[in-house]
Amino acid sequence: MDNQRNMIMAIVLSALVLFGWSAASERFFPAPKAPVPVAASALPGSAPAVPGSTPIVGAPTAAAAPSLKPLGTALAQGGRVAIETPSLKGSIALTGARIDDLVLVRHNETNKAGSAKIRLLSPEGTKRSYYAGFGWTGSGFTAPDAATVWTADGTKLTPTTPITLRWDNGTGQQFAIRLSVDADYLFTATQTMANSGAVPVEARAYGLINRSYGANTNYSMITQNHDVDSWTMHVGPIGDFNEAVNFDVDYETLNEAGASGRRFTSKGGWLGFGDTYWLTALIPDKASAIDGGFRSDRGAYQADFATPQTIVGAGKTQTLTSRLFAGAKEVAVLDRYEDAAGIARLGKAIDWGWFEIIEKPMFKLLSF
Repeated sequence: MDNQRNMIMAIVLSALVLFGWSAASERFFPAPKAPVPVAASALPGSAPAVPGSTPIVGAPTAAAAPSLKPLGTALAQGGRVAIETPSLKGSIALTGARIDDLVLVRHNETNKAGSAKIRLLSPEGTKRSYYAGFGWTGSGFTAPDAATVWTADGTKLTPTTPITLRWDNGTGQQFAIRLSVDADYLFTATQTMANSGAVPVEARAYGLINRSYGANTNYSMITQNHDVDSWTMHVGPIGDFNEAVNFDVDYETLNEAGASGRRFTSKGGWLGFGDTYWLTALIPDKASAIDGGFRSDRGAYQADFATPQTIVGAGKTQTLTSRLFAGAKEVAVLDRYEDAAGIARLGKAIDWGWFEIIEKPMFKLLSF
């Protein structure tokens, strides 16, 4: 009798698993809205370096790939503005207005005493260069580029002392980037373009994150010395487009995509690169329509976005405020940015998988 009862219970439970899971998954884990792919746009510093196109900003060309520079040498070249917060230490390069030197002061490479702090960002030309920047492109004016030398109104960026970078192109347009940072990992960049010229110009603002593994690097070479993307954990390009986080793009698919990369249109959202424990992500204004996505070229990978082309009339000013997350994927910090800063789904930069509804409460309980 007991055996029959057990058999019936087993059959009933199996049926619940087989048929109930479909209903439950649709209810709790619905399929995300498909992002809208678009053709690659001709952004300076975002189109792949192929004949007839604009190269990735900072990506060495095949004809003249520079030899790698020691980190100390790269940091000593040109003017810099220091970054110092309870969570971060580093500097901003005035040449190119790049955030390209960042160390996570609360995280070490190993558990051993005296272990080095985690270095997240490094200047162009160093081993595994990794940096972020903001700029303008368009027609009818000279835009700042990777060689532009900006001036700063301060010497150190802290949570209580924002800094402003400025550059005048000498032909009627003035540019400014006001940078602030909080006590954790969030930078805010307010880009301003003032047109004091006599005629209107066409302009669009952009932001980018560029990381390089060296010329002609392939996917297998990356995985030898880096976090590996797998079916249980996404590593690599990641973005939130049209209210859904996209885990489908990785370094291998970008290599296969060639010059076109993977492009999306979206309103707001965020995009960047995720490692197992670290994240860099551009966060455009949530009300802005953007063309964003990922590109690759000879071992360099880039996440970038641009706003629509805008006419800036004579005597007028154009402004865009964006943010940059650069730090550790700490659950409490990501959740706080979702709630307090309004960055939707930033917590999903941690690949919880289908069982997030169970895993995340368990994690918080164990952490407590």
